[in-house]
Amino acid sequence: MFPSRRTFLSMATAAAAAPVVRARAHQQTTIRVCYAPASLKSLYEALARRFMEARPDIRVVLDSPAVDYDGLVQQTLRQNITKQLPDISHQGLNQIRPLADRGIVVPLDRFIAGDPAWKMIGVPQEVTSFASYGGKTCALPFAISVPVLFYNMDLVKKAGGDPDNLPDDWDGVIALGRKIGALGEGTGLYVEYTNNGWSFQTLVAAFGGRMMSEDETRIAFDGPAGRQALQLLQRLGKEGQPGFERDQARQAFRAGKLGILFGASSALNGYQQSAAGNFRLKVGSLPVSSAADRLPAAGNGIVMLTDDPDRQKACWDYIKFAVGPAGQTVMVEATGYVPVNLAAISDPAGLGRFFDAHPEHRIASQRIAMMTGWFSFPGENNSRIIKAIEDHCYLVVSQKRDPAAALSSLWKDVDALLPH
Repeated sequence: MFPSRRTFLSMATAAAAAPVVRARAHQQTTIRVCYAPASLKSLYEALARRFMEARPDIRVVLDSPAVDYDGLVQQTLRQNITKQLPDISHQGLNQIRPLADRGIVVPLDRFIAGDPAWKMIGVPQEVTSFASYGGKTCALPFAISVPVLFYNMDLVKKAGGDPDNLPDDWDGVIALGRKIGALGEGTGLYVEYTNNGWSFQTLVAAFGGRMMSEDETRIAFDGPAGRQALQLLQRLGKEGQPGFERDQARQAFRAGKLGILFGASSALNGYQQSAAGNFRLKVGSLPVSSAADRLPAAGNGIVMLTDDPDRQKACWDYIKFAVGPAGQTVMVEATGYVPVNLAAISDPAGLGRFFDAHPEHRIASQRIAMMTGWFSFPGENNSRIIKAIEDHCYLVVSQKRDPAAALSSLWKDVDALLPH
């Protein structure tokens, strides 16, 4: 269970009262940090700047960002071969396992156990587990993205929708999207299905399923939840979901030409900037089959890659700052990510005040208790499996293959890529 609100507040108070460690007298330590995607450059620059203000004895050098999380993990694997690894990397939560399985990441358990201040930071074990594999803490989650529905409320109202009573099931969402499309002012509804495999995994989870059995001995998405996920994608295609790609859908939403968009909460700030003065934006929750469902947390976690003892100490201080109240406030104010620091969420002088002033950001944070790890397939073919999933989803949405045939074919393709 997650800690109580009272526990949150007590942790936040303790963290706020803890003295900031200032510069030591010894020589400055430099650490290299890499991240993705490039669109979040300003976030990581702000995070590094704030950290160096608190710790002038540590210099943070940011590598050029990778295009996306898949590109970042491939880059990191190449850097490992050439012995050019950075000291720290913000890896996609579904891409940490390939690095852990190869022994590239430095487990963080001894740093956590040896740091008396850790318990006051405010990151619960339930969240830490999102980046744990084989009984080891391979990373600490930094930013969590929750599945949400973004609504253009101007189009919703024109179509006769109730802004104060948005639909809470897929039938209602699709019906509203159909009405918006009938206005002739753009597209009604677009559900992202290419997002590093996260979208399909999210839909499977929202129908009560999972990707593999708990012991990872068999594929589990080929059951009723997987069929329902693909049937939903087929229905969307029949209802008129356009065939354009994810980035085109996002651009259409920013331009006010798309009524409803299913995606990740991390995009909220960007959409708010586009909507300002053009249309009213509202965030709604993703329909789920049960409150007991567990949705995959997108976003990234921080891995330590250096084996140099001095840089490891500096890296641990950077990681603590990033997941602590100050770093999480920088992150939330710059994005639509959900903070991993639950003490910071409850702090009325910190993020609590921010959420009160920005209620659309609070919608995603209310789902944090439903989140679980973003599943990463065992073996060395995680990226190829993700590509296979997205290819099959495209075939279903475009009406080129029916859900039953696509699910059977996908099972065979993924099974062939798993270790046996």
